[in-house]
Amino acid sequence: MIQVGTVWTYIFAPNINNKVAGKWIYKGSADFFRQLAPQLDELAEQGIINLAKFANKNPKWDPCPYIKHSVLCVYTYVPREPKIREVLKEKLGLWTDIYKTEEQTNREWRPGGVFYEEYIRYWKNKKGSL
Repeated sequence: MIQVGTVWTYIFAPNINNKVAGKWIYKGSADFFRQLAPQLDELAEQGIINLAKFANKNPKWDPCPYIKHSVLCVYTYVPREPKIREVLKEKLGLWTDIYKTEEQTNREWRPGGVFYEEYIRYWKNKKGSL
């Protein structure tokens, strides 16, 4: 199932399991990922992938406009699970070496983390304060 939100577009398997270990991360344009969404949805319907999401990069709603590219996150149950990455290469021509665990992502978005600090710095500079 494809669900379009303001910031993210989600692709869910019919019997989604939220107990994920991490995700393979692909960089590209939101338009490119939108074109791939039906194929990702088909992989989810077949049970090949559990959950994927990509950043919409809508200028009106984008919380991180300083990041120019979109990201596609394809979640795994097992850290660095190679099967998911291989299927995306075979079926969609996508490849990545970037994998993050949920704990790593959480650390990066907490105070002191690289993404958190970049986000705060951008909005402080843009608005003068938060």
